[in-house]
Formats: sequence, structure tokens, C-alpha cells
Amino acid sequence: MKVQVNDAEHSQKELAFELPYEVFEKAADRELDKILPEVKIPGFRPGKAPKDIVKKQYAHKIKANAVERVINDAIQEGLTVNGVRPLSQANVKDVVFEENKPITFKALVDVFPTMKIEKYKDFDFERKIVEITGKDVDGALEAIRERQMTYEPVKDRDTVKNGDVAVIDFVGKMDGTPFQGGSAEKFSLNIGSGQFIPGFEDGVVGMKTGETRDIEVTFPADYGQADLAGKPAVFTVTVHEIKEKVAPKLDDEFAKDVNPNCETLDQLKETIKKGLKAEADGSTKFETFGAMLGKIVDENPFDVPYSFVKEQAERLAYNSMTQFYQMGLDPEKVGINFEMMVQRHIGQAAQQVKQALVINELARIENITVEDADVDKFLAYHADIQNRSVEDLKKDLEANQQLEGIKNDVLGDKVFEYLLSVNKIKENKMTKEEFEKSKLPDQRKEAEGGEKAAKPKKTAAKAKKETASGDAPAEKPKKEAKPKAPRAKKAAEPEEGK
Repeated sequence: MKVQVNDAEHSQKELAFELPYEVFEKAADRELDKILPEVKIPGFRPGKAPKDIVKKQYAHKIKANAVERVINDAIQEGLTVNGVRPLSQANVKDVVFEENKPITFKALVDVFPTMKIEKYKDFDFERKIVEITGKDVDGALEAIRERQMTYEPVKDRDTVKNGDVAVIDFVGKMDGTPFQGGSAEKFSLNIGSGQFIPGFEDGVVGMKTGETRDIEVTFPADYGQADLAGKPAVFTVTVHEIKEKVAPKLDDEFAKDVNPNCETLDQLKETIKKGLKAEADGSTKFETFGAMLGKIVDENPFDVPYSFVKEQAERLAYNSMTQFYQMGLDPEKVGINFEMMVQRHIGQAAQQVKQALVINELARIENITVEDADVDKFLAYHADIQNRSVEDLKKDLEANQQLEGIKNDVLGDKVFEYLLSVNKIKENKMTKEEFEKSKLPDQRKEAEGGEKAAKPKKTAAKAKKETASGDAPAEKPKKEAKPKAPRAKKAAEPEEGK
């Protein structure tokens, strides 16, 4: 057997094979011996038909199986002998098979990328520093309070006003005839929420308990139901009950209800402040670390295996499709399918995989490792933010099988801190409001389908789970995958006399 190994694009190796025809003949004899006991040929008992008859009658099957076996065996031997460690199944092409002539074919396999990361110091980066104020804490506290609002029957008045919940019956009619979906009984309508079409809620304002009123409205021209769009209608509305928002009192009991780990309202405020700061720091780190890794990738170009990229693109596509369904939308109905979404995410996935590989390569170059003390420090930080004990946090992580992944998060954090120390960082202090505004262009771009620069949101964590290496392919690439016996993708039929 002759094998020539060449570098190919996208971190692949191409192996060109030439096999003696005798190898095929021996494989064909073995295939014949395998099927002899099983074949049934008229005039012969099962397994007793002469070899030459079986060989002639099953020639196509014997040949196809023998060629496939010869190719697979050759690939395995070629990979092993030449020290090629594949990360994907071999893709076989250009098979040439002619009687009594050497068999030739090529096999492409993904391999761990060759990386030479040399430029990663002395660059200029910006790091936003968000300062959390008492106003931010009060805003977050009020949002929590809003979510815990209850609605109680109004006792001192009988007239609906904005902000109330009116319990109503309504019947919608067009030209005096009720239309489908236009009626309900004992419906709780939050007045001022914009839940109904323009004019409806305004018409309910001022109604009294027990009153019935006709409210004239016009459906918007872009209304989702075509037979109603742009048309006038009359809703007959009866008010049964009026309820108003009742906000919980901001006191120690409220704090305990919101967070059992907080004994007082002051503790809750402090916990909220820590949480807002941690969230802001995480977002700014997300931006800065992403910019750093993007720059390093640009300055130290290398190819990545397509299998890595495809797997990550599929994961991103799955997440995107899931978000559609969670919003009650069916992407298929607007012409968006899974494969389209995969292709849309290919560029982003490639960037994520490259940045993740950089994290691990920098850790190797600079001998950055994760010690137990690093993990303990990480857990202590997050336990403090949540106002709970490290032991409780550990239990939760272990129960959800997430504790092992923490080491990857810590590795990413340490690489980030290292890059901060060897580059020029300009700090840009701002308020939380200013930071939120600064993110709007990226959010708008992402919402419109643009590819936001891939950033290691989960640092080097969840490598194996999140990509063929994902946000940080820590484990799989490091092990480089053991040499497998990759079955050749069934190479269709050998091309006779190509």
C-alpha cells in the first residue's frame, strides 16, 4: 500500500492511497466466505451452493462490500502509520477501481489545527467600568415590587380608571353580526396595557360596575386576521368588577419573601447591588474579552476543522429556533428552517471556535492552570453575590452536574486577567444607564440578524458540551482525539475504469 499525506484547507489532511489489486481479491474471497452459509439458491440446500455460482450471482454485493472494507482498513492503517489523529469521519472521494489494476482513492479528515499564537501582548483595549448607584438599586427593587403586585377589589369607588383591572364581558360585532374570537366572559383586562386594539381600553375607562356600553373601534390595517383588518366593529361591554393594584410594603418581610437568605430590607438592597454590579461586570468583561480574543485571532490566523464549526453552528441554530418557539412563533411558516439557520450561524460559530481555541492555547503557552484554591475563590465570589453559603452553592452545582464545568469558567477568567496584565487597558467609567445605551447598536444589529462578534460569554467553560469545542473547546482539542477507525462514508460505487 502506498499513502501520500498532504495538508488541505480548513485544518484537514488529505491521504492519497494506492492499493494492490490483490488486496481487493483477498477481501472479496472473505466476503464470499461470509455469505456462503446464508445464501439460498434454488436447487441447493441453504449454504451448500457451489462457490462459483454464489460468486457469480452475488458479484455486485461481494464487490461493494469488499471495496468498502479495503478502503476502511487502508484508511485506518494510513492514519496510524502516518500519525494522523482524525477529529472526524473520513470523507472518501475519487475512487478508481479497474480490474487487475491498483485501486486509488483519496480520504479527507479533520485534524486538530496547527496554531502559532505569538502576538497577544501590547494591544490597546477599552474596558467599561459600570458604577451602580442607589437609584439603580431602587429601580431594581421597584421592578421586583411591581412583579409582586396583587389586584384587590376596589372598595371606595365604582368607576374604571387607567391602571385598574376591569373584569368584563364583551361581544364584538360587525354589521350587527358577532364574529369569531370577538367574545369573552369574565375577562380580566388591564386598562392602559395596550392589550386590546386601540380605542377599546379607552372606551372602558369611566364605566361603572354593572354598566353595559357599546364601544366603537376600527381594527388596525395591519391586524393579523385579514378578514378583520381595517374594518369597523362594535363591542358591547359589561363591567362586573373593578380591581386595583396593591403594592407590597417595602419592609423586612418583603425582603424575606423575595430572598429567603435576606433577613432585612437593607440586606436585600445590598444583595441587589452586588447582583447588579456582577451583571454589569460580566457584560463588560464579555465585551472586553471578546475584543481581545478577536484581535488575537486576527493577528494570528489559523484554520479550524469544519466539523467543529458545523457542530457549533448547529448548536447556535438550535438555540435560535428554540427562541422562536418560546415566543410562540413558528419559523417554518416564514420560510426559516433549521439548515438555513445553521448556515446563518457558520461565521459566528467559526469565530467562537477560534476564540475558544485561543483561550486554551494561551493557557498552555503561559502555563495558566486551575488550582482548587482558584475554584474556591470563584465559588466564594458567587456565593457572596447570592448572599448564601459556599456549601449551599456547591450542593446546587453538584446536583445539576455543573461543578466540573466551573474549572473551565475559572480557566477563562484567569486567561482574561492575564491578558489584562499584558495589554494596554483604558478604563471608561460610566453609569448603568449609559452602559445600557452603549449596548443598543449591538442589540439592534443582532435583532436584525447581523452577526455580533462572537465572544466567550461562558469563557472557557462547557467546552465539550457547547461546541465540537464550542465557546471553549478545552477538553476535546487538548486530547486531540484518539486515532479512530473511521468508517469511510460509503463511497457510492467505485467508478469503473475512471
